[in-house]
Amino acid sequence: MAQGEASIRVYLSPETKDRFKTVCFFKGLNMSDVTAELIEDWLAKNDLDLPISQKNAHSSKSKKSEG
Repeated sequence: MAQGEASIRVYLSPETKDRFKTVCFFKGLNMSDVTAELIEDWLAKNDLDLPISQKNAHSSKSKKSEG
């Protein structure tokens, strides 16, 4: 994990995890990179329209709790 990145845990059925891992492998992709891209795409479509000050406050809180 690169500095400045945080991790999450995702629970999947063993079959789904194996399929995801296999497809990523055969496409030469990193599972974490694909997952991050999927989350970014989802957020682009579903993110809340919060004022910038609230978004920044939330980012600061989560960074403090990680360190």
